[in-house]
Amino acid sequence: MATPILQVRNLKKYFPIRAGLMRRVVAHVKAVDDVSFDVYDGSTVGLVGESGSGKTTVGRTILKLIEPTAGEILFEGHNIAHLKPSQMLEFRKEMQMIFQDPYGSLNPRMTVGEIIAEPLVVHTKMTKDEIEKRVYELLEVVGLRPEYARRYPHEFSGGQRQRIGIARALALQPKFIVADEPVSALDVSIQAQVINLMIELQQKYGISFLFIAHDLAVVRHMSDYVAVMYLGKIMEYGNNSHIFEEPKHPYTQALLSAVPVPDPDYQRERIILQGEIPSPINPPKGCRFHTRCPYATEKCRTQEPPLRDIGGGHFVACHYA
Repeated sequence: MATPILQVRNLKKYFPIRAGLMRRVVAHVKAVDDVSFDVYDGSTVGLVGESGSGKTTVGRTILKLIEPTAGEILFEGHNIAHLKPSQMLEFRKEMQMIFQDPYGSLNPRMTVGEIIAEPLVVHTKMTKDEIEKRVYELLEVVGLRPEYARRYPHEFSGGQRQRIGIARALALQPKFIVADEPVSALDVSIQAQVINLMIELQQKYGISFLFIAHDLAVVRHMSDYVAVMYLGKIMEYGNNSHIFEEPKHPYTQALLSAVPVPDPDYQRERIILQGEIPSPINPPKGCRFHTRCPYATEKCRTQEPPLRDIGGGHFVACHYA
């Protein structure tokens, strides 16, 4: 099997909670707690889960936009987890991000041309004319006209702004991109265009994606592998068919039961989860899902299940899978 371009091992991110006059740390928000997975060259890993499960924190921590608390982030064999910002510069060219909010991620005071050119100015020694030519090329690659380079972000629709964000991410020809819910703020018809654009770019340039989303239909269309997160931990991980055709974890089964089916005569049994997601400040002992799991036993309440391989690279964190 091919060597992964990215290996995440036992990644943790705890945010301190401070209180009192001395601002002492009294607790931690365990946003990401012992997460491990691989991303292979030219493939897409979909990261799914409810809001607050830690998906975005995983993406930002991998790119060192947030410093990890513990664990390893191996990019092409180099552990970047504890590198200083100056040491990260050489890796920044290879690792980029597409943000969730296409308007908030673009500087309203800069033209589109300046926004896309900024990574080239920082990381390369290209001349002004070379940068201008590259900006025009990138706009055409994402389906926009070169003359748009002189316009400002507020002059574009949401879908066009996200295309600009994709063009900026592509500027340095990265090998790996974190796409943080890139279509959640867009209309459904525009979502399909942006997703198909990302698939085309992956086939053309061989880019690897970590695709963060909560829309399972989009994840199924986009991803080769899928990791299901709940309360800072991965509950299930496997290839596309493992997760969507043979889900083994009760949480994955509940998520999939909520996906609409485009057939009015087909009746799918809906699994309704009771209660709310527990607080990441004080997560439950044992299996983190046991407070909402319809099959939970005493073992689930006291012993935390390891993420184990049940065959063929299908990993499940459940005692009874």
